Amino acid sequence: MLKKIFVLLFVMALLIIGTDKMFAQVSPEILIGARGVMSLNLDKISDEKSSAVSDFSDTSFLIGFRQKLYNQFRGKFVLGFQFPDADSDLGQIYFHQVFLQIGDKSNILKIGRSRVKSALIEFPTLRDDDALYYTDVLNPFSSGENTEESQFGNVLELTHIFGQRFWLRIHGEHFTETPELPETSETDFSLNSLGMSFEYIVPETQRWNRKVLNQIGISFNNFISDREGYTSLLDRALKNVIFSAILNVHPDPVHFWDVKHQSIYNNGFEEVNKIGSYPEMARAKSLATYTSVRYLYRKLERPTAQISASLGYKTFPDLINSTNQLAVVANAFYRLGENFDVGVQFRQEWFKGDLENIFGKSNSQIQFSIIYSIDQSWNNQFDDRDSLLNLEHGYIK
Repeated sequence: MLKKIFVLLFVMALLIIGTDKMFAQVSPEILIGARGVMSLNLDKISDEKSSAVSDFSDTSFLIGFRQKLYNQFRGKFVLGFQFPDADSDLGQIYFHQVFLQIGDKSNILKIGRSRVKSALIEFPTLRDDDALYYTDVLNPFSSGENTEESQFGNVLELTHIFGQRFWLRIHGEHFTETPELPETSETDFSLNSLGMSFEYIVPETQRWNRKVLNQIGISFNNFISDREGYTSLLDRALKNVIFSAILNVHPDPVHFWDVKHQSIYNNGFEEVNKIGSYPEMARAKSLATYTSVRYLYRKLERPTAQISASLGYKTFPDLINSTNQLAVVANAFYRLGENFDVGVQFRQEWFKGDLENIFGKSNSQIQFSIIYSIDQSWNNQFDDRDSLLNLEHGYIK
């Protein structure tokens, strides 16, 4: 009897030791990312007086943790905030990244607050909202006061990668809804946008293999609106289609040229035949295109200088008045040292039709900028392809 008890205790001890090792705490990889974006903006709106503004919007800080899981999966938690635009009503700071992510090499599940699928590709502008009306699907639930409301929201996204090049994403999102009254606050976080996207993306490590096609994709976004007089979900859905492509027209490792293009077709609502506000602009039928040509100089395999020129055009074919807008953006950036850049950007826009009452006939802007980026990690467990700064807008890369 005593022998049986001893054997049982010995077996239990082995199980406890094995269980303790199995569930031993594994220290996570710790990531810190930050980007300081400072610029002097010289603005001119139609016949109004010129103004100069010291701008530090889109300066951001992120902290993340990555953890090895069982069965080849890995987990990730990210918390990040940025400083919104000066005329924003979002407060001093805005939490734009708060999410958990689980995935392996072929599957990714992401839930929390992050970048919504309002655009497929990133263009070489100083800030990610410099060409927002041409590069992003506009949030029809917003008053338009805050550009962040068309870029960030609560997301539930499932991604499957075929052969490490074909990306299928299914997403449900909650775009921020502007409260009807100033004293009210938003408490409903139900999904108000559903969609999917399919993209062919060449891995970053294969960019310099002299292939012309770097990326091509299509996306479908459907906003579930409160369209008056319609009860069917299909009739209440505001439908948008995005097409994008990136071509490496001269994929030389030193003198690199590429062309980026994106078109957004908004099916709109037929009852919107004039524009007097931002919500009407987001719900009117429209076609927006944006194309950029970029030259990148890489010295000793490090990005050193970049010059780009972009053209954006948007038209509203179903409005009573002929309405469209046109934008030209040109910039140049130079890397002074590791992750420390200086740049200059010029932007000119023209408005016609109903948009003149909102934006004026034209506006122009010159920005002189300094940008500093920080990307650090401790207790490294993974490669650096999933850097925190990949979540932020970039230009020289």
